[in-house]
Amino acid sequence: MLLRALLLALVLSWLPGSPAARAEGINLTSLEVVRKGEMFQLSGYFDIQLSSTMENALHRGVQLSFVQAAESERERSYWLAEGLTEQTRTIRLSYNALLRQYYVNLAGVSTGHETLADALRATGDLRDWSVLSVRQMKKKNQYKFYVRMYLDIAQLPKPLQVNALASSSRWQLDSGWQEKEVKY
Repeated sequence: MLLRALLLALVLSWLPGSPAARAEGINLTSLEVVRKGEMFQLSGYFDIQLSSTMENALHRGVQLSFVQAAESERERSYWLAEGLTEQTRTIRLSYNALLRQYYVNLAGVSTGHETLADALRATGDLRDWSVLSVRQMKKKNQYKFYVRMYLDIAQLPKPLQVNALASSSRWQLDSGWQEKEVKY
């Protein structure tokens, strides 16, 4: 039954005139680097807009996996920048048709949401993500933090992976690397 629904979504997405003309994508709307105790944490928000193809797949039981990636480096005047950390975390967005509820799962903790807009806000949240220890930093230096969020198409069911690779505009969501400079 699920395979039949996925194939139907695949066929409908290839038809000309399908309603995929919205401005889908992932955009970073805010980013802050805040020191809390012995750690520097990212705080911010990614605005996520799904295409109608992705919304249809989500409502038919396909789980969407998003990856948030963060890197940090110390600027050096005499040599290339020194890479300090590279981290990723996966956020899974799913829909339960029986309960008519969206679920966002991050690191084993799942939260329920009534609307897709609320679930997408929770999916794009960067709140309190510890990315760098104070011990790794030197005072009076410039640091750069890079963040990125994208849809992990490798986590989609196999028939949809083929569609995602063939139709780049409907399934390729990526914010690209965004940069924040901090002096410590």
